Amino acid sequence: MPDTIQSILDIGCGFGISSNEYSRKGHQVTGVEPTTKMIAIAVAEGPNVRYLNDSFERAHGNLGTYDWIFCHNILEYTVDPEQFVQHIGGCQQQNGYVSLIAHNPAAKVMKKAILNKDPDSALASLSSNKEYSGLIQTEFIVYPYEQLAGWLQAAGYEIEERFGILNLYGYIADNEIKQDEDWHNRMLQLELELGKLSPYRDVAIFTHIIAKKSI
Repeated sequence: MPDTIQSILDIGCGFGISSNEYSRKGHQVTGVEPTTKMIAIAVAEGPNVRYLNDSFERAHGNLGTYDWIFCHNILEYTVDPEQFVQHIGGCQQQNGYVSLIAHNPAAKVMKKAILNKDPDSALASLSSNKEYSGLIQTEFIVYPYEQLAGWLQAAGYEIEERFGILNLYGYIADNEIKQDEDWHNRMLQLELELGKLSPYRDVAIFTHIIAKKSI
């Protein structure tokens, strides 16, 4: 992101962690979040952010346009993700950028086999695009990179960058070593390099796409 002040739309901003961080850096941020309890915490921590307690699906027509749009781990929970991406494009300034993060379908299988040590469940999950989040106790749909990229291109975007997030870190079950600051820093450097490269990014927990609005 440029050093100059940018207008940012944070879709599904949750507790406002990203919104407030970019606001503190001087950017003009709008955060949209339908969960009242989450938005209340975000507002308390981010007095300079424009927060809206609403869903993006309802609010998108009145939001204006932005230099940057964040859609991080939101698309998987939407009823019509392709239309959702079209709405994102409608809020994007010409030559602006979207940052899209989504769960990687390959990781769904890998986690079951490696972390859960459950090969039967991993094998069964190959034929399903559904996953379950124990954290928020709900089911969601996972989409491959090719499908995400296709939706973005149909909405007038060009793919600029593709990264993997938690390429190896997400498969390490030893939580004790993760508390070691030196190890953590060295692992971070490895993750940053692997995230740019296939086949590592192909099996990462999350797919991260940066796309530019060209149409």
